[in-house]
Amino acid sequence: MPIARKTAWLPLFLSCAACVAAPALAQEAAVAPPVIAPDDDLFAPLPAIPELTELPPVDFGDPIAMPPVEPPDADLLAPLPPLAGFDPTPSADFKFADVAQEGIRYSVTVEGLEPTGLGSSFRRLSALKRGEKRPATPAQIASRANSDETLMQRLMFSEGWYSGLVDTDIKVVDDSRAEVRLIATPGDQYRWRQITLDLIPQDKAGLGADFGLKLGDPIIALKVEEAEGALLRKLMESGYAFAEIGARDVVLDNDAPTGTYLLTGDTGPLSVFGPIRMAGFQPFNEGHAQVIARFEPGQPYDARLVDDFRRALIATQSFGGVTVTPVDTGMREPDGRAVTEMRVQGNRGPQRLLTGQLGYSSQDGFRAEGSWRHRSFVQPEGMLTTKAVLGTEEQRLSTQLTMSNWRQRDRTLDFGAELSNLTPPAYIAQTLVFATTLGVASTPIWQKRWTWMGGIGVGASRERSRASILPEDDENDLLPRYTRNFLFVSAPFWVGYDRSNDLLNPTRGYRLRVDLNPEVSREGSSIETYARMFAEGTAYQGIGDSFVLAGRLRLGTIVGADLLNIAPTRRLYAGGGGSVRGYEYQSVGDLGANGRPIGGLSLFESSIEGRYRFGDFGVVGFVDAGSVNPGPMPSLDGTRFGVGVGGRYFTSFGPIRIDVARAINRTSRDPKVALYISIGQSF
Repeated sequence: MPIARKTAWLPLFLSCAACVAAPALAQEAAVAPPVIAPDDDLFAPLPAIPELTELPPVDFGDPIAMPPVEPPDADLLAPLPPLAGFDPTPSADFKFADVAQEGIRYSVTVEGLEPTGLGSSFRRLSALKRGEKRPATPAQIASRANSDETLMQRLMFSEGWYSGLVDTDIKVVDDSRAEVRLIATPGDQYRWRQITLDLIPQDKAGLGADFGLKLGDPIIALKVEEAEGALLRKLMESGYAFAEIGARDVVLDNDAPTGTYLLTGDTGPLSVFGPIRMAGFQPFNEGHAQVIARFEPGQPYDARLVDDFRRALIATQSFGGVTVTPVDTGMREPDGRAVTEMRVQGNRGPQRLLTGQLGYSSQDGFRAEGSWRHRSFVQPEGMLTTKAVLGTEEQRLSTQLTMSNWRQRDRTLDFGAELSNLTPPAYIAQTLVFATTLGVASTPIWQKRWTWMGGIGVGASRERSRASILPEDDENDLLPRYTRNFLFVSAPFWVGYDRSNDLLNPTRGYRLRVDLNPEVSREGSSIETYARMFAEGTAYQGIGDSFVLAGRLRLGTIVGADLLNIAPTRRLYAGGGGSVRGYEYQSVGDLGANGRPIGGLSLFESSIEGRYRFGDFGVVGFVDAGSVNPGPMPSLDGTRFGVGVGGRYFTSFGPIRIDVARAINRTSRDPKVALYISIGQSF
């Protein structure tokens, strides 16, 4: 046997030797090609290949005996049972002798979740709890129990209770009732033993200083996701425009019980802002887009400025939708920072808008308003608005061209004209006004500390006071004799300082504003020069988490002219919503012989509100006070008081306000109860 085995390996060894030698020969042949004699016939036919008549003998060696094959299991070859005999009913540990058609009722008891604090979350999501008050079949109860077991296990895992176990015990009380017990055994809560951030550059270790996971903290899945999201945001706010979070590696040690955390990723290069490029719909050019942005080319990249830029583009109301994407241009600053192009991709929004409003007020009567807007009437951001108002006490027709973000972010240039017929309680007037203003105001996107507005207006009016100065005057017969025609020029200006924490719903801080409006008025040959001035302050103080105490004080004066020489539309009035609630509009102050307001040269208004919020709702109690006097110095003489309560519904764009007020020392002209509905807090 050994000799035969050795002989059998000999041909194989020779074959292998030939294989090894062949490359060497071929290499040698490649190095030294054969010399061909000049007289050799290169084109002579090759000799024929001899035919193979029989195969050479092959020695396979001695045969190897194989063990016998055992017959297969008969059950494996048996046919499958028919589908008609399959029972889809979930398995259950209980049986009912006779189940009613409407099902059975059951009660659910949850045990063992107290140490985890997950009881309320489980009850809110439990399938058994949702159906506890309705009859169910045994199959439904079994399915819900299985689902709740999985739910309880997942909840414990999400809060770090990785060794927790869940058991279900279903006890049959009778043929119509069952008791289901879910028993949790949380075990130990796993905590972080090691945290490694592999993506933070060594020279920027401070970027991971405030990472949301700390050694010794429980391993909670939601906090892991929040921490990673916050880290990515911090990197993008710190100049890493192309930072990416990679895979996380969490390893649990069942013996400790602890876990280790490894986060990978790539910060990419530090970046600076580059040029803005517009793609898709372009309501204005890239130069105006740069005016809207709060960053300049070459400034370090900050994701917060990118978000602000995107919101400001949306606020132009020119886009139906818009995205701002940083793109690496491939260019580098001398210090290696990447120049990042800001690519704006937007689609066209509605450029023309037609709106209408219809309402009724117990004080103002009916009021219908319609407006038409053309958002891109003039480039860039020149919106034309035409408005018409038809109401019991006012009829107006106005047009206004608003140039938003005019050469500076949030600076507005307005040109307007208005023709009106006004019949409020104090006067009857027909006016024509042309005005232009330039100013900077706060917006919901960017609440500014300093705001201002200045302008100039010219107009003409034909008006008369509705107050009877003399007792014998009759409003219907003699008022036409007091119709007066005025020409006036005004230069209004106001400046505001805002230290509150919110534009529409402040809870702390204060606001100050000063108005100055010098005017020149001409009636016939008489010329009057005077100034209307106002000072207003509001303050907000939070008490606890849900209560805010708010106060307002407003003073006004007109200096330089006598009361009766000033047009009724330019005098000072108080009363109504936004002033002293509970009183008729303009009714606070001296009244004429016929009970109509005369107006005054000085104004005093104040309000105190207590605002309590619970969830998306709130309640308010308030006291308003105000007075209007004929002298230029504000005074408390003749102060009127109004009290009331209100409700608030808080939305994403501000609170919706509903106030009900009553005048304390009311007159016959004042309503018994006044209702006010608006958006935003009263001040």
